[in-house]
Amino acid sequence: MSKRMPVFQDAIGMDRFTGAEYCAHRNLLAFASRQEGLTLRNLATGEDKKITAGGRNEGTPRFSPDGQKLLFLSGGKLHCCQVDSGEIAPLGAFQGPVIDPIWSPKGTHVLFASTQGSTPPPKRRKDEPVVIEDFNYKFDGAGYIRPDGHTHLFVMDAATGEVTQMTHGVRDEMHHNWSPDGEWIVYAGNENRPKEQSIGYDLYLISLQGEKKQISRDLMIVSYPNPIRPVFTPDGKWVVMGVLNPQADGSKGYPDIVFFRFPVDGSDPELIFEASETCYQCVQFPYNAGCGWGMDKVQASPDGKWIYFVSGWNGQGNVYKVAADGSDRSAKTVYAGRHVCHGLGRIQNGRMLIAKSETNMPEAYYLLDTETDSIICKAAQSAQKLVDEVMLSEAEDFTFRTLDGESSVHGWVLPPQNLKEDEKCPAILYIHGGPHPFYTYGMTMEHQCMAAAGYAVLFCNPRGSSSYGAEHQNLKRAYDGSAYMDVLQFVDEAVRRFPWIDGDRIGVTGGSYGGYMTNYIATHSQRFRCYVTQRSVVNELISYASADMQGSSRKFKNFEEFMVDKLKNSTVSYAERINRPLLILHGEDDYRTPVEGAHQLFVAVKDTHPDLPVKLVIFPKTAHDQPSDPRLLTIYYREMMDWFRKYI
Repeated sequence: MSKRMPVFQDAIGMDRFTGAEYCAHRNLLAFASRQEGLTLRNLATGEDKKITAGGRNEGTPRFSPDGQKLLFLSGGKLHCCQVDSGEIAPLGAFQGPVIDPIWSPKGTHVLFASTQGSTPPPKRRKDEPVVIEDFNYKFDGAGYIRPDGHTHLFVMDAATGEVTQMTHGVRDEMHHNWSPDGEWIVYAGNENRPKEQSIGYDLYLISLQGEKKQISRDLMIVSYPNPIRPVFTPDGKWVVMGVLNPQADGSKGYPDIVFFRFPVDGSDPELIFEASETCYQCVQFPYNAGCGWGMDKVQASPDGKWIYFVSGWNGQGNVYKVAADGSDRSAKTVYAGRHVCHGLGRIQNGRMLIAKSETNMPEAYYLLDTETDSIICKAAQSAQKLVDEVMLSEAEDFTFRTLDGESSVHGWVLPPQNLKEDEKCPAILYIHGGPHPFYTYGMTMEHQCMAAAGYAVLFCNPRGSSSYGAEHQNLKRAYDGSAYMDVLQFVDEAVRRFPWIDGDRIGVTGGSYGGYMTNYIATHSQRFRCYVTQRSVVNELISYASADMQGSSRKFKNFEEFMVDKLKNSTVSYAERINRPLLILHGEDDYRTPVEGAHQLFVAVKDTHPDLPVKLVIFPKTAHDQPSDPRLLTIYYREMMDWFRKYI
């Protein structure tokens, strides 16, 4: 059967995995997807059993330690399936949403997080005033933060369903895990940090009896933007966790992440990781991984010798390991290649489940042999119907030196599925957000649909992107014009290398930082036919006051100097330079890049260029992302592609 070309409805409706877990001693894989719910697969026989509690958004399967029960979420509530009989029943009667449930080592309790207690608080009435007395009073996707809206930890008795709230207060406790004996819980909390350090966390231990102690000090535990879970060494004496490198140069942006091991008695921690030629930090910030949802990023080997983790390197998402005792701080490559891995399961009997994606293949689960560092088998493929029926292009990558000789830039070209010999095709430059995330070898269905519409899709990792070392990741280079020159050079290099790209018919788009770069290009270059800016930063003064990550004027002599500096660095100040068709797409509930900026950009360009095609489309109930509602997302894609068809 010949395959058809994808359309944006495929991107909107594509089935995605929502978590998986492997049970080695029964050779069972439990995995969930957005459309199909849960599947229990016998990897020896290939037999599948469907599991559902009839709710929405089923996922996060968790085998009990004996493999007899399968815990999962259905509609945000805990359910338990008897693996042999298939019998399903709710587990307890907790009323709030359940986040990230984990069995205790003996299977007697379930640990989870929730933003609400056993009795959800009443919703704030729309006509009720909001009282604001401090910073960090709002967050994208959540709106104004209620005093009772913080994340806390709960333990449920698996036999009785009785729930005990373990943490309290007006700060957040999360990224939880059990000690090997099941008597203690480790978690990250910010209760002893000033509110302006909202993304700064410390490590805590709390016993089932409520005894609590802080085991980290003077180090900032990783939580944002890519949280990882602390892990105990099997002997229970140490907790290994990612930390913002205290030796990093803070002027270069978000620090790299290193591993420390923390003694449970609260004594001094020990560094167990140092950057090497193939791995410079212990986390990755992939922009388009599209895999590993509901899985961990760090695992300890059962023998206590190794800490396994995923990290980005040259656009890849690789699996590494480092000695748990710090005897050798350099990371060893376990599994690397032209793909992105972004999820790791527990290591059992020398096997570890990993999630992996490639430029022309959506997420799949594989079993990795940790003795030989080789793939045993492909255990499950997401979006199998789409893979079977739809054409998917494979991206080709290349690297070039920057014009100033400071770095190299890595990028990809995704060719149209219907490319004909001796035919020239238009192209779309798609710039990622961040700027610290990076494009990977993972598949982006949105890009595939653009390729199906007859466009080459160009995407790269200019300076400011991670996965290429600390110097390439320098935040200053993302905003001082270096990254701008990088993307222009990348486009010219792509046109030179791929003669079928029509160099005179190229448009540009991007979201968040990618939207900022689209605006910057529009005010500094005549290279592109048209622009589509998505959820972009427009005016830094608006971001200073209205975003969920407020700025600071403390480094300036006075507030007037601060305001003038911010206006000079805001793309809206140069709106009169924009003289090509501009489409602005923005969410009405965006707190990361407030929608006021979109209004201001539209008015400024329309005011200075009354006859220029300029269009603003604002999407209701949409935060700092593309719309989650399928109907709105369909409109979003249609607006973007209609603009490119009309003006490229």
